[in-house]
Amino acid sequence: MNVEIDEGDIFYDSASPFEFFDILNSSKQKTQKVFGTLVLPEVKKDSYPLVICMHGSMGWGISSQDHSINFLENGFAIFKVHSFESRNVQTIYQDQMQVTVAMSLTDCYEALKLLSKHPKIEKNNIFIAGWSFGGSTAVYAAWEPLAEKLAPNGERFKGHLAFYPGAYVWPEDMRWCKNPILSLIGKDDDYTPSILIENLSKAINESGGNSSVILYEDSHHSFDRVDPVKFLPDAIALSDKPSKIDKNGLLYYEIDNERYEMNTPEGRLKLIESGAAPIGASLGRNWKARKASFKDSINFLKDNLS
Repeated sequence: MNVEIDEGDIFYDSASPFEFFDILNSSKQKTQKVFGTLVLPEVKKDSYPLVICMHGSMGWGISSQDHSINFLENGFAIFKVHSFESRNVQTIYQDQMQVTVAMSLTDCYEALKLLSKHPKIEKNNIFIAGWSFGGSTAVYAAWEPLAEKLAPNGERFKGHLAFYPGAYVWPEDMRWCKNPILSLIGKDDDYTPSILIENLSKAINESGGNSSVILYEDSHHSFDRVDPVKFLPDAIALSDKPSKIDKNGLLYYEIDNERYEMNTPEGRLKLIESGAAPIGASLGRNWKARKASFKDSINFLKDNLS
């Protein structure tokens, strides 16, 4: 663990909780060695605002790389978290249990605490951004019960930027960080349906939080790619009905009066086998939405700087 280097790979300690339950109940976890890559903008300054970036379920792709470059060119340092590679995983789009959002959240919060001490980083201007799986990470990093456990000394992200997140968990305890959340998602997304984040965003605001959603017309999942739209027949998608998590951290999904608990791999697998999780989804570019998302994301970051 070294924050004295200016740039490059930084290795640090994290953990691998399977679900939010493990974080909320302080379940004992083995130390997980992880790493991320710190990159500073070309224009030299004494210090920079930072975006901690979390990739999607296929790892670091062209779209997340392009946005990261956009952040750099607009004066933000970036820290690319490698949650998959740190755990010897390449992709999870066919198996969402190899690396979970609880794990990536832990990695990102440990990075926040570490990099807030970096001499080149403005500790009060550290944002989180993520794509798909990483977008879910960015959204739920704002859920205060998790933040209280992962950063009990009060470290918080300045803003939460989520590209096509899967807002798959509806908390009973609706306490959210007051710092802003912005979600960018396609109206035709059938991988992480937009209705999930639209409804959750409304509930966050009704509970005193600060969440907004930008919907892009005629746009599928990963609209910011350069590849044309294609259908992935084996992708595990989300339904338009969220799971629920109670105040004790118990995560469950209800369908046809049957309740599936999701805090263990066995419970999650049983839910998938029930057919509740749609299989197959489309993803690919919409040029107009791609261009708009570059502008909308930078405006969000700049507007929320201290």
